[in-house]
Amino acid sequence: MAGQNVSDLKLVIIELDGCIFPLNHYRYNFYKNLCKKQKVAMDRQTFYNALGNMFTMYDSLPLSSTTNSSSFNQTVEKDLYDYLEVKGIKPNDGVMELLEYLKQKDIKIAVVSTHKTKDAIRYLEKGKLYNRIDYVIGTDTKLQPFPSTDIIDFLIEKYGVNKSQTLLITSIGQLLDSGHAAGINLIYVEDLVKAGDKEHTISYEVSKSMYETLNDIIFGRYEDFSMYQSILGMDDNMSPEELHSVRGHLADVYSGDNDLMDIVNKTYEWRLSELNVDPVALDDEISKTQQLKIIKQEELEKEAQRLEEEKRQQEEAPEELPAEEEEELPLDDTEESTSELSLEDELAGLEDMLSAIERGAQENEEPAEELVEDEEDDLEAELKALEDSLPSLDEEEEEPAEEDEEFVEEEATKEFKPVDKPKEFFFPDDETSLSLDKQATGELDSVIDKIFSEEEKETEEEKEIDKEESKKKKVTLEKVGSALMNILYTFSLSLVILVVGLLIYTSLQASFEHGVLSFVKDIYLVYSNIANAFMSAILTVLHAIIPPIPSYANWMKNNGVISSAAAGVANVYFFNTFIIAIVEVVVYFINKKKDKE
Repeated sequence: MAGQNVSDLKLVIIELDGCIFPLNHYRYNFYKNLCKKQKVAMDRQTFYNALGNMFTMYDSLPLSSTTNSSSFNQTVEKDLYDYLEVKGIKPNDGVMELLEYLKQKDIKIAVVSTHKTKDAIRYLEKGKLYNRIDYVIGTDTKLQPFPSTDIIDFLIEKYGVNKSQTLLITSIGQLLDSGHAAGINLIYVEDLVKAGDKEHTISYEVSKSMYETLNDIIFGRYEDFSMYQSILGMDDNMSPEELHSVRGHLADVYSGDNDLMDIVNKTYEWRLSELNVDPVALDDEISKTQQLKIIKQEELEKEAQRLEEEKRQQEEAPEELPAEEEEELPLDDTEESTSELSLEDELAGLEDMLSAIERGAQENEEPAEELVEDEEDDLEAELKALEDSLPSLDEEEEEPAEEDEEFVEEEATKEFKPVDKPKEFFFPDDETSLSLDKQATGELDSVIDKIFSEEEKETEEEKEIDKEESKKKKVTLEKVGSALMNILYTFSLSLVILVVGLLIYTSLQASFEHGVLSFVKDIYLVYSNIANAFMSAILTVLHAIIPPIPSYANWMKNNGVISSAAAGVANVYFFNTFIIAIVEVVVYFINKKKDKE
């Protein structure tokens, strides 16, 4: 079905009885032979329709009147398992490859059976598939059996996946109906019967084997028709009618390419499924609309032909005026003459208005000229006054009074604010330009230099502080790393000493026990007693503070991890580590004192 896809699977539910093993074939053969003995007709389709629920599957079959369905089902399953126990059972072709692919893609695998969960697990163990499965469930649980959606809903909720990320692979019609009702993706595998219209309609794909199913899953992303819609010009915002129009245009363009038209039709159906529109109903509705348009167009054409025919007949007929119209002709002439006279009167009135306007313009010309002359005189007088007020360029500029000079300096000092200016300032030497005197300029330069020098010092100090902080962090990390390395070194050195001592003791055990090296053994025993006393004190204190830490007695006898002898060796190892650590600390302080001196 166009609305399904297998490009983002997280959970795959596989039916056991017909997809993984051919159990339904065995059940059908068993029942068919029994019917044959009793001379009762039996066919595959009837048996196929009954599959799906072990509690009711035999109720609708021909022998239900002579057998009890529940006890008969138990007998069939027992005989079937005993038969396969002797003969052996292998999974269907392609099952191992499909499971391996799903495991590689980290897709969860759930197996469902129309019979008991216990029997399903036994079959999977015999087929050496149980370790590849994540979950097994039959119809003997508290959940409602198929065709209810309870089992599918339970698995989806258990693994926390979406319905679009779930795929059901089945060969049974009732399971197919259940998956369709649950709204998940479906692949139907032909087993007892060939797929019919229902199986093709509601399934994503119909396959003949599990190999084909694997192929559909691997290459299913290329059947995701959303990737073709932009190429074919089918936009998400298009209405069903617009999609139908685009499909019709593509059908005209690619009418000779069957493969391409198949993609066009499937993409068109997929887009309609996204809009919850039935393609068949849409085609019928559009065809009816087009028929109505055609009928209306034909009616309009007929009406246009009729009107054209009437017009043509009126033009061909002779013009005959009635008596009343002939009597009214003089009245029409009078009206026309009256309208002509009124037009002439209007033209004459317009000419009079134009002449009046011209006379008014001539009368106003002389005052306007006088006004212009007065304005020119005023402008000349103002220009002359302005020239008199401006100093001559040849004359020297008068120096301001001392009071004025001081006032100018104060104002300049107040207004001067060095914001984002360079360090060097240029003051023009031209005496005519407004500036401070040399003394004030020097003072300002010195103040500005101090400001910028202080800013530079602050910037340098900040940089030095940052460098010092980074150095401190680096030194701290180095110290931490050095401390960890010293700790590892201490434990490693203690272990090496202990191992070397054990190797020497093992190789020269006789000499240590009764030979010339027996005094070494005595020294080691004294050292071991000191180590045991040290550990006894340590464990006693720690046990009193933290009860979960074992006491010395429990450590030596009842620790449940190592023997008493090994615990004694461990005491020596910890004491060695302690001695080495003390020596390292003493050496560290001695070297530090030498460095200071």
